[in-house]
Amino acid sequence: MKEGEIEVLLELGQSYLLNKKYKEAIHKFRAVMNLNPRDSEIYYYLGMAYEGDGQREEAKKMYLVALERNPDFDEAKIGLERLEQKETESN
Repeated sequence: MKEGEIEVLLELGQSYLLNKKYKEAIHKFRAVMNLNPRDSEIYYYLGMAYEGDGQREEAKKMYLVALERNPDFDEAKIGLERLEQKETESN
């Protein structure tokens, strides 16, 4: 049951993310995180959702957690670099 529940929540979160419904995506991804806190991918998705919602600091934290769990997670590295570039541009 838990694995099936995770898959459904993850797919819902991804659908919300694609449709730019960031708050809904965050809610679903947080539910997945509570069920499976060791999965680096969920932190990446949370980072994307927070970034889309304009919550850059939260996004940065999530990308960093994803990289702590998987140092070779290229998409998380790219997300972090994108945020750092936005910070540089806004200064």
